[in-house]
Amino acid sequence: MNRKLVINKNFFYLWTGRIISQIGDKFYAIALAWWILVKTNSPGMMGLYMAVSMLPGIVIGLLAGPFIDRWNKKTILITSDLIRGAIVFGISLLSAFHILQIRHVVTAAIVISLSSSFFDPSIQAMLPEIVEDEKLPRANALNQMVGGFCSVIGPILGAAAVGFLGFTWVFLANGISYLVSAFFEGLIVFTPSTYKKSEKNYLGEIKSGLQFIFKQRKILVIIITIGIAHFFMGSLMVLFPFLAKELSGTGVQNLGYLEMAVGLGLLIGALFLSFKNKSNLKANYLFIFMMIAGVTFLLIGGFEYLKIQLVIPYLFIVFIFGVTIVNASIFWQSLLQTNTPKHISGRVFSVSTLIGNASLPISFGVFGFALSKISFSSLMLMSGIGLVFVSTILLFSYKNSYLKIQIKK
Repeated sequence: MNRKLVINKNFFYLWTGRIISQIGDKFYAIALAWWILVKTNSPGMMGLYMAVSMLPGIVIGLLAGPFIDRWNKKTILITSDLIRGAIVFGISLLSAFHILQIRHVVTAAIVISLSSSFFDPSIQAMLPEIVEDEKLPRANALNQMVGGFCSVIGPILGAAAVGFLGFTWVFLANGISYLVSAFFEGLIVFTPSTYKKSEKNYLGEIKSGLQFIFKQRKILVIIITIGIAHFFMGSLMVLFPFLAKELSGTGVQNLGYLEMAVGLGLLIGALFLSFKNKSNLKANYLFIFMMIAGVTFLLIGGFEYLKIQLVIPYLFIVFIFGVTIVNASIFWQSLLQTNTPKHISGRVFSVSTLIGNASLPISFGVFGFALSKISFSSLMLMSGIGLVFVSTILLFSYKNSYLKIQIKK
């Protein structure tokens, strides 16, 4: 097997488990969205489900940090997967007996969100403990490649699976995927970083984590950048259906094409960087990628203003957006991992995850409201200008103290 892909056995086990569980998640998301639609035919109920899928993790996210720093991250990953697997198994069982109700899927969404609020930061905090610093960018690229790959094939295969197998078997498949992921995580062998005991209580450790972030200007700027990136990524999730409707052809098909183009951008961008061998990756690139993302917003707004209705130009633009966003994500993860002391990494990554997750519902609300007041093209042009401007400010604020990831040849 290609050494560039494997990196080492521990990473391979972690990476393989993530591929399986994320494909299962895509299947589950498609199946559950369709189940809610069939069961209720209510957009409001769909919105409620989306909210409860995110809000619990946002609320508990800050509290997860000290726990992640105190405990073995491998144990946290396995426990989180086992909990999520058990919950989804319960959903599949209720579905099999035809007694599944909205209250059940909402409760399951809350528990899954809470478990994920421990799982996601633990993954990022654990990588520097199983992967050498010089290989972290490649490891993060491979992880992002999983997301892009699943975004491309997940919806297609998930929809097909629902059609051929039905809801119960698709739910069951996701439950099994969590167990398989936990199995591979159990194969990881490493020596966890030593937790530095503190006289402070639990809340005091949360405070010390926040103080570390605010004192380290470069760490703070990266976390702010994460929030901004997620905010504008969320805007496209809101605006895509409106763009798809305006283009020539069938609106639903256009929406599928646009989302697939973004997924391909995520996949190709991550794949390219996973095999890129640079001796010096500067933090400046992070902000340059953000500027390019802003330019894609300007292009979409400009094309819409000119009443260009062909789908192909927009597909190319959103593909570039996917490439830039995934590269920005790889850079900020690698920069945080290589510049955060391991004993406090759980708190730092819980905050970065919290900021990213909280930015999405804010984005949904802001852009949904804005679109009711101004035209689509004007909103995209304003967003593009804003993103380019903010990225430029962050870049220049970083000029005197930029971070670098040194990659050994």
